[in-house]
Amino acid sequence: MNPSLLQQIGLTKSQTLTYLSLIEKGALTPPEVAQITGESRANAYMILRRLEELGLIEKLNTKKVSYQALNPIALERLVEEKRQATTKLEQEVKHAMPQMLSYFYTFTEKPGIRLLQGLEGLKEIYTDTLRTKQDIYFMRTSADIKFMGEDFFQRYKKRRAELGITTHAFTIGPATLRKSLHDEAYKMLRTWIKPQDYTAPVEINVYGDKVAYLVYGEEIMGVIIQSAFIAESMRQIFCMIEHVSKKKQ
Repeated sequence: MNPSLLQQIGLTKSQTLTYLSLIEKGALTPPEVAQITGESRANAYMILRRLEELGLIEKLNTKKVSYQALNPIALERLVEEKRQATTKLEQEVKHAMPQMLSYFYTFTEKPGIRLLQGLEGLKEIYTDTLRTKQDIYFMRTSADIKFMGEDFFQRYKKRRAELGITTHAFTIGPATLRKSLHDEAYKMLRTWIKPQDYTAPVEINVYGDKVAYLVYGEEIMGVIIQSAFIAESMRQIFCMIEHVSKKKQ
């Protein structure tokens, strides 16, 4: 058996040596384990107790305290537990990332950039807009429905409104005029854009101190830039477009 594999699973060097020794030599007492591993007797007891907790060895009911190895099938369970723990940690880090980045950028002007791939990456951006719980300015592209579906956006807009988020929407008309009937319910302030004025398959979202670009082209991808200065710049540009559009009406 490969000792390095056991250590990759999570066993220490001493735990690995102890487990393999119990397989090769049969039952051993703690003093014998201490002699083989070079550990103190106190450490040998701790190593054996830990291996017992992991289900890799068992204590024998004999006059002298001794232990024997169990079937290594338990290693599969350890790997699965490690995978689950890693997945959980990854989710916790992703959830905490907005707060961690905000804390970082409180003390630095360097923008942070996240690149997300595929439809799942774009969904993460929409989730991030909800997680931030701040007003949104966005430039709509007509390419989004083709990829995400109408149902997805209906659920998204409903949840966005439930969170009290006001959305300044810059959308292409007149095909979307029918949706303006529900703007009040969805807390949307809409500015109409002529189809010929914006043809790029890219949606732009400005929320909090972030600007997100969602690309619905041949390659589906998204980019989140976290910078208070860049976000404020984009917000001011959207406000200028909104102001000019209202003057023309």
